[in-house]
Amino acid sequence: MGKVWEIPKDVVLKTAKWLKIHGHLLNRFLCHAGLINLYSITEIFNMRPVLTFIGFSILSISAMAKSADTLRVQPGDIDMKALQKGEYGYIIYNTKSKDGPAMRTTLVKISVEPQMYHNKPAIIIKQEWDRDTVVHSAYSVFDPKDFSTIEHDTWWKPLGYSMKFDFEAKRVTYKNDDPNKNVPDSVVKKGTDDFNGSFAKYNLNWHADLIVYQLLPYKENRTFIINYYDPGFGKAEEVVYTVTGSDILSGRDGEKIDCWVLNFTDKDHPGTYERFWISKKTKEVLKEEDFYNGAYRYKVKLGIGGL
Repeated sequence: MGKVWEIPKDVVLKTAKWLKIHGHLLNRFLCHAGLINLYSITEIFNMRPVLTFIGFSILSISAMAKSADTLRVQPGDIDMKALQKGEYGYIIYNTKSKDGPAMRTTLVKISVEPQMYHNKPAIIIKQEWDRDTVVHSAYSVFDPKDFSTIEHDTWWKPLGYSMKFDFEAKRVTYKNDDPNKNVPDSVVKKGTDDFNGSFAKYNLNWHADLIVYQLLPYKENRTFIINYYDPGFGKAEEVVYTVTGSDILSGRDGEKIDCWVLNFTDKDHPGTYERFWISKKTKEVLKEEDFYNGAYRYKVKLGIGGL
């Protein structure tokens, strides 16, 4: 792990405001970076790009929704028949340039299975992220009709506590890894308030985004507005992705795979992007490329060439 410098919490929050980054997005940055505690600055770059829409006004999103072939994703747009069941994995790694050596490699193991939950059909998704040791795990339960979240249990080693979000009982539970310590009241209150606010309208679980992208109805130049909620990391928010074209990836034995290219660009941070290659045949996410602050992060599905 890179060097870590401790700085006062108020300085970090003021810096976040200056950068136009929501506090919860800063928390996500620090957590995904694999830091020891929540308020640090590190040389590590292991995160999705900071996705924020401060400065991207509600008026702008409304205007975009009226443009040709823009889809504000609702339950009826979700194609559950496209869901890829079973076990599969991704490799996450970082580089300082596109051709640079891989750094901070993480193995992500995912299982997607239909099971019964509280005597009702459900989709259970388990995730485990390994980097020398287990650094993250998640257990998520989804409605098989529209992929809305029923339960989400998550633990990040850098945070030092687990979180359980029960969408049926509308209850949030935090548990510190150290039985002699409590999770700070401010963290619990913020997480609970954001959770309660998420019921205002239909949303999809941002932590399962690689699965969500399997379920969308792709068309050339289509723009999706997705109301995403990442339990424990802030409020639900609308995020805009655009199908920018097609590309070919190489699979096993040189197989050529025709893909949609789905793109996000951060208006507040020019040059920053998050890009996905999605198989037109299976709708699996085969590759992700993120660029932020002069560095790259990749997620590549195991079995896909180009590692």
